[in-house]
Amino acid sequence: MEKFEEKSAEVLAKMTAEELAGYYNQKNAFTSEEIKALKESAKTSNEVAEELKVKLATLEADKIEQLKSLNETLKQHGVAIKKLTEQEKSDRTEKGETIFDSLKKHVDLLTEMKEDRNKSVSFKAAAPMLISTNVSGGNVPVEQRLAGINNIASRRIRLFDIVSRGAAESNVISWVYQANKDGAAGGTAEGALKNQIDFDLVVNSETVKKRTAYIKISKEMLGDISFMETEVNNELMRELVKDVENQVYQGNNTGSNMNGIRTVATAFAAGTFAASVDNANIVDVLRVAMNQVKLADQDGVNYILMNPSDVTSLKLVKVGSTDDRYIDQLQLVAGQLSLDGVNIIESTLVAQDDYLVGNFDLATIYDRGMVEMSVGYENDDFTKNLVTILAEWRGLVVVKNNDRTAFVKGDFTTDKAALETP
Repeated sequence: MEKFEEKSAEVLAKMTAEELAGYYNQKNAFTSEEIKALKESAKTSNEVAEELKVKLATLEADKIEQLKSLNETLKQHGVAIKKLTEQEKSDRTEKGETIFDSLKKHVDLLTEMKEDRNKSVSFKAAAPMLISTNVSGGNVPVEQRLAGINNIASRRIRLFDIVSRGAAESNVISWVYQANKDGAAGGTAEGALKNQIDFDLVVNSETVKKRTAYIKISKEMLGDISFMETEVNNELMRELVKDVENQVYQGNNTGSNMNGIRTVATAFAAGTFAASVDNANIVDVLRVAMNQVKLADQDGVNYILMNPSDVTSLKLVKVGSTDDRYIDQLQLVAGQLSLDGVNIIESTLVAQDDYLVGNFDLATIYDRGMVEMSVGYENDDFTKNLVTILAEWRGLVVVKNNDRTAFVKGDFTTDKAALETP
């Protein structure tokens, strides 16, 4: 067997990783041939068997040193070879596996070696670092989260501010009103029959109604989102109060609906102004409606309810077709718009083209207690880890019979036509 030529440490230090692996491959192949020969001789000689043991131990120690040397060389290029497990070392000793074979087996730890004039290892080329290409698995940097929830815009409650309020002490509220008045006071001649009048007393009543809303939500959502409980309570309260306001305004008095102010209000009547107004406009309608309240011997109107679009139309009314000045009777003082001194309340509660004028002191909301919030389980909520949050209100609105002429309702399109001259 040809003798293997050992290289000095200085020569080895100058080798590239690829050259060093080739050198160790040749050396271990030569050593493996020696061991093979010793194994054949060891069958007949105890002395050779001892030499074989020494040779194997030397080979194992030598391979460890080889790995260290290769590892140090590769680290200069940013790569390290994984230390072999005891099982891998044993397998290679039995199979005569070379260091070069080990490099191939652990190719996932190295990038592809490319030949250049220095026979060096080449890796992925450096490139500009971008968030779009160099960040994965999450947001870097973490986004800034603004506190709370940006709620959907909701109607401002206005009607509760202008009506009267009271407490309901029973589930039914009743009142007595005069009806069917006959006769009249007048002059009486001597010895003549005096003037007689009479009237009936009628009892009317309204029943307390219940209005409710609930949200079903998981315990996890309530527990994991810190502001969720407050948001749920606010949402229930807001939507319930909006519903009650709508009922106070236009409940149709069927089922669980209240008898709303607009429902009991008197319809617009042009009266002596019918077909007598040239170029009738929105201002003309409101003035005739307010006059109608006065003709009913009511104290007059203190508020006008209108849709925001109709309020804008009102602001755009000019003095005449050839006079671009706005009407003087429409005034805006401290943010409050008024017509002839009567405050205008604009709200989407009122449908566009509709209006309601009246003395809102004569409408009273009676609360049967406050809004009640409760939490409980419904059906299979418990087994699904859900909770039901409920909000409810009981109450009613009352406009007594003889006060209903203090309110006039209508729509601008129809009522302008009734006033317009032929």
